Amino acid sequence: MKNFTFIFYPFIIMFISFLNAQNFSFIYELSYKPNSDNLKYENFIFYLDIKDKSSVFRSYQFRLSDSLRAKKGIGNGFDMEYNNKQLYVYKKNNNREIFKYVFVPLIHSVYAIPVNEDLHWKITKEKKKIANYNCQKAEVEYGGRKWDAWFTNEIPLPQGPYVFYGLPGLIVKISDEKFDYDFELIQIKDFKWKELYTDKFQKQITWEDFQKLQKNYYTEPLSMIKKSDIIAYDENGNIMKTNFKEMKENIQKRTREKNNPIELNYKAEYK
Repeated sequence: MKNFTFIFYPFIIMFISFLNAQNFSFIYELSYKPNSDNLKYENFIFYLDIKDKSSVFRSYQFRLSDSLRAKKGIGNGFDMEYNNKQLYVYKKNNNREIFKYVFVPLIHSVYAIPVNEDLHWKITKEKKKIANYNCQKAEVEYGGRKWDAWFTNEIPLPQGPYVFYGLPGLIVKISDEKFDYDFELIQIKDFKWKELYTDKFQKQITWEDFQKLQKNYYTEPLSMIKKSDIIAYDENGNIMKTNFKEMKENIQKRTREKNNPIELNYKAEYK
């Protein structure tokens, strides 16, 4: 009995620590292919901030913007098109409510899609060590993709990056079967903010609404703003004449090139 207690004592201490103070920041690196026909990958840093019974998964840039908005009333600007830097998920009440945020380019409108798709995990017997954690493999389908996850019960939190949750330990790494998307834990920190400072959404929308938003923006990306508000400067600080036709075509080109969204089953098709 003494040997049993001694061997597992560090794990018991860590388990109690996580139960009593579930306020952590788990930092993940996302490597993904924006274009399924191209071998080029892009990498971004995301934070999974957990406080009490809620969590938010967002990029480093959005996390900084949320903090600035909460403290100073204004955050950073949005992008010129929809992209995967905008992966932003808020989980409430121990994952009972999950929202994927949608940020409309240019006009700074924020909506939220309730994520109601159940995650039916299949835990396998396969195990390996990742970043000094003893991990076990689990499989799941989400968003029209098959995913392989590696979780560790050394960190007994049923959490993970993006919408993923529900395993008997933190997800250390998760990739879809084509490795178009690969999330991997790279660092753990104490979460010391008083609040999560999540952005506020204006209303809930459906996946079909999201597809319509993307298609409408692709068709007329500049229609929702005043062209007089767009001012460009040259390297000497002089105002340049804006070529709106060229700007529109560049946005549409970049949109077509980003043809590999994480939810393939809700992919917007552009003509």
